Amino acid sequence: MTCNVLFLHQNFPGQYKRLSREMGEREAYKVVAMGQKSPFGDDFGPIHYEGYTSGPGQPTDLFPPLSFFSEQVRRGDTVRWRLLDLKQRGFSPDVCFVHPSWGEAMFLRDVFPKAKQVSFLEYYYRSQASDLDFDPEFQTPSLDLQYVSLRNLTVLQASALSDVLVSPTQWQAQTFPAPLGDRIKVIHEGIDTNVAQPAPAQPLSLGSRGVIAPGETLITFVSRSLEPYRGFHTFMRALPALQKLLPHAHIAIVGKDEPSYGRKPGRGQSWRQVMLDEVGPHIDRRRVHFLGTLPYADLINLFRLSTVHVYLTYPFVLSWSLLEAMAAGCAVVGSDTAPVQEVIEDGHNGVLTGFFDHQALAETIASVADDRDLRQRLSVNARQTAVDRYDFHTVSWPAYERLMHEALAR
Repeated sequence: MTCNVLFLHQNFPGQYKRLSREMGEREAYKVVAMGQKSPFGDDFGPIHYEGYTSGPGQPTDLFPPLSFFSEQVRRGDTVRWRLLDLKQRGFSPDVCFVHPSWGEAMFLRDVFPKAKQVSFLEYYYRSQASDLDFDPEFQTPSLDLQYVSLRNLTVLQASALSDVLVSPTQWQAQTFPAPLGDRIKVIHEGIDTNVAQPAPAQPLSLGSRGVIAPGETLITFVSRSLEPYRGFHTFMRALPALQKLLPHAHIAIVGKDEPSYGRKPGRGQSWRQVMLDEVGPHIDRRRVHFLGTLPYADLINLFRLSTVHVYLTYPFVLSWSLLEAMAAGCAVVGSDTAPVQEVIEDGHNGVLTGFFDHQALAETIASVADDRDLRQRLSVNARQTAVDRYDFHTVSWPAYERLMHEALAR
């Protein structure tokens, strides 16, 4: 018997990239997905995708702290009508996988009351002991701190109505209030360790600036966006000392200029411009390479070229890039912050260092780069961690199968 599955995600596929495709390729499932973007130009394989556009702009007289919630409700209402149309056309899901943070799932239970709802709880926003008050250099406006809990309203509503709650790491699950945290199943989205795996690397072309060949010392830093949330400022401040310790090393930095999580620095600048203004006169710019964003195959090749890979983050959601770097066999230097500490055991499958201490970061990177035996040991153990705990096919998919069978059996 075919199981009808619905995925709701504002930026589909998002965290459901592998799960939705795996289901779509199996005869046992009929998969429909809905998100806020056009399906044209995107390959969703065997998944039927329906895009929606958000409702009208927010009222100008709205109490400012409620503006985000207003947007969530309007998005939820837009999706409600698309779901009703989907129902009228004959599709009723048995299981709904939803990321409730943007509001799409607000009226899901009203439209499909019998469907099992599985909500992805990514992060619970709070004003203290969180990402918002972690970095004293970049203070969050007091108004945002006072009303940040409003960002959780749709997640709390979805949690109350959901049959199952899922979070990708133990630490992210623990950010939620205890009554919810006790219900959460920890299942990471999973990575494909058959693709992200050690293999001979290809040279990295830098255009007119030459080529980085396998065997050269290469320090890599990868983030979706170059911003303080992912420690970009600390990494850049480490470069003057790092280049004195490793004068022949190349430094490759991957990420876009537009922030993904934090604020823009102001004055129309990017954080890259701000940090280059600060440290640019003190570094050899010829050996610092900003690569922008890379196709996935090129990113994996970069990991294979890497001598030492650096991953820094505020206490916030875990990036896939860390796990993919580990799966590819990188020797990782990471920040001693949650949830990195959940993944990396210091000295076993990576090395941890203080998030804010750029001098210590430079010294740690250099010491790992200079110790071939240490790098080899870290590489082997990092790969094993990724395979044992985060592989989609052998860990995440079986866990999701069990979850669905248990939910549907209730």
